[in-house]
Amino acid sequence: MDRYVRLLQAEMKAGEPFRSAYRTAMVAVLTSKNFYYLEEGEPGKRRDTVTDWELASRLSYFLWSSMPDEELFAAARAGTLSKPDGLRAQLTRMLGDEKAGRFADSFPKQWLQLHRVGQFPPDPELYPDYDKWLEQSMVFETTLYFGTVFKENRSIREFLVSDWTILNPRLAMHYGLPALQGTEFRRVTLRPEDHRGGLLTHTSVLSLSSDGTRHRPVHRGVWVSEAVFGRTPPPPPPNVEPLEPTPSSKPKATIRQQLEAHATHATCASCHRKIDPLGLAFDNYDAIGRWRVREQVQGGRGDDPPVNARGALPDGRAFDGPDTFKKLLADDLDRFAEAFVEQLATYALRRVMTLDDAPHIKAVAAAGKKDGYKLRTLVEHLVTSDLFRKR
Repeated sequence: MDRYVRLLQAEMKAGEPFRSAYRTAMVAVLTSKNFYYLEEGEPGKRRDTVTDWELASRLSYFLWSSMPDEELFAAARAGTLSKPDGLRAQLTRMLGDEKAGRFADSFPKQWLQLHRVGQFPPDPELYPDYDKWLEQSMVFETTLYFGTVFKENRSIREFLVSDWTILNPRLAMHYGLPALQGTEFRRVTLRPEDHRGGLLTHTSVLSLSSDGTRHRPVHRGVWVSEAVFGRTPPPPPPNVEPLEPTPSSKPKATIRQQLEAHATHATCASCHRKIDPLGLAFDNYDAIGRWRVREQVQGGRGDDPPVNARGALPDGRAFDGPDTFKKLLADDLDRFAEAFVEQLATYALRRVMTLDDAPHIKAVAAAGKKDGYKLRTLVEHLVTSDLFRKR
């Protein structure tokens, strides 16, 4: 604070009234990089790890989305935060505080890109049942589901497959599930015939790959590749022709059938072979996440064609729809765990992970495997890892 006080005093010494001098000092505060960023490091000094003060801020903004409290500052001041026992004690205290709920709300929104829900509002003529309350409920289901897994320290496997979710009456009606009384969200047990369970069949996630008129399997495949496998596919080549609506003179065709014709081109086939199955597995869900067995096709002649959600993963494992597809993903939990830890570390450290970070990410995931990849435990392994202390 000293330099800002000196600035105020210099302005007053030059004849400025206190109010004007104070405003000058406040301008300096508000334009400082410390106002916008969590500054780490010192000019001209090389350090590979953060200090206790920097660790306090990193830990607090990760778990509480806010500045450290007095107890965390006291630990930094005493130099005990960087010691294993001191760090674990503060971590346990912070996870037990209700402010940890901010992490459970903020992280899934960034990881799953939930800020994009509603970015392309569905065509009201095609989806007249869609409304703002449904849109808000969609995001609540996902964040409350994540929060439950976090609070109960359940395995991240339940992000892929589970027999429960968090619903209110509006979402239950949207999913075609038995009616719920009241207005609040509550935990609901799912049946196999409901074709739900896990984040991938939440309508919030499914709607992200819609353009407002139809679902987009390729976009769903890209999303699964990034969120589940931690791999971003290369962008499409320039001047790729978009899929056109079925002409009225031709039989109705599903988007899958159009994609299969599109992917016969050599420039498209290699990438589509890896991406498309990840999205086509969810073809039973329309643009707003409702289950269907026939795809409603605008234009063309004849009946709406049946949905075909069969396919195979790049490694050759076959599936006959979203339920078996999710189980295949859950069978490869080690791979998902590493991708999830990478997402977690990106959020915690506020930077993109690099090849140098890969061994640390693998180590955190391996430590979590011992007790079945429980979510809260994975967070603890990350915070106590060398990666969390690295600059």
